[in-house]
Amino acid sequence: MRILYLTQYFPPEFGAAAARAHGMIRWLARFGHEVTVVTAVPNYLLDAVPEPYRGSRWMHEAMEGVHVYRVWLYTSSRRDAWRRMANYLSFMLSSWWYGRKLSGPFDVVIASSPPLFLGLTGVALARRFRIPLALDVRDMWPEVGVRLGAFRPGSLMLRGWDAMAGFIYFHAAAIIPVTQGMYEDMRHRGLPAEKLHLIPNGVDLEQVVEGAPDLRQQLGLEGKFVALFAGLMGVMQGVEVIVEAASLLQQRSDIHFLLVGDGVRRDAVAAQIARLKLQNVTLFPRQTKEALARFLTTADVCIASLASAQVKGVIPYKMLEAWAYRRPVIVTDEDEAAALARSCNAGLATPPGDARALADAILRLESERALAKRMGENGRRCIENQLNRETLARKMEQTLEETLKA
Repeated sequence: MRILYLTQYFPPEFGAAAARAHGMIRWLARFGHEVTVVTAVPNYLLDAVPEPYRGSRWMHEAMEGVHVYRVWLYTSSRRDAWRRMANYLSFMLSSWWYGRKLSGPFDVVIASSPPLFLGLTGVALARRFRIPLALDVRDMWPEVGVRLGAFRPGSLMLRGWDAMAGFIYFHAAAIIPVTQGMYEDMRHRGLPAEKLHLIPNGVDLEQVVEGAPDLRQQLGLEGKFVALFAGLMGVMQGVEVIVEAASLLQQRSDIHFLLVGDGVRRDAVAAQIARLKLQNVTLFPRQTKEALARFLTTADVCIASLASAQVKGVIPYKMLEAWAYRRPVIVTDEDEAAALARSCNAGLATPPGDARALADAILRLESERALAKRMGENGRRCIENQLNRETLARKMEQTLEETLKA
């Protein structure tokens, strides 16, 4: 197959979106398919575009047998809602403008959402090249926005987002949700079952840095039980509850929290730590893949937090990544992520926003080190057997082939 893959997020950027796109395309290319990626210049959570990519509106590079075309988009170190919207819209237009100039031919186009606007580019390029569109959906908008309170029920903005989503879903030949909850939401919208193909998120085990040295001596954490949060600090993650749990445990000098990452809530988290005068929490900026592996190796337990019980059908990528490094996970969830942790016997689940329950879960794993170790090993087996990116890419390949036949 000749595949055109549209994604706003791609390495050298970090995060679940870039990891899923990179994992899928590199395995599809290894399976013998010709893959072309249209993506943005690296900018996500960066204060500035990296030097090699500055000043270019359109550039080509080869990456692991894949043609990668990077296009311009609006960037800003300020992260208010209007600048985020400008970022999304500019990439939608830029990816369409330059994508339509590709010579092709292509057999299928995959558009990765969110941002939902990229689905419009997918529809336009599918028409341009007369090929089917497969929509890879990592978060459902506007449903997630409603649950987080970003949209008022019945508002004009909500109706606009909903109409856009309906238009894109209608024109997609295949829709690929990443969780069972998203699948059920799509069925509830009335989308036909034959269009839907559940392909969960996973970990590319070839990208796991085995044997990474830990940071205990460097950070002065010898003899301490280390709880790690590593990832995006956004509205959906609710990292503040971790700081509250640290406050409840501040008398336990043998327990230390590491918070690693960036996002729109990072400044608020830093202010919360300062206000509570916590000595048992250390805040770090976003790390490279190699450096993050050292943090994961250092951790005794990893925390995957979700802000609200209203956030349904979400499985944090940081939970899967922790299991790949054989670390147990505490997830603040009562839905699909909690069910996965229980089914894999690879961690504990606490209610979102409940700092006392989170603190108690940390105390339990600190006192039952053998249980924590077993859970970490169980998590690794869960990745190997169920959520290995190579296996999931085979499922993507099968889905695309079935779509072409149909």
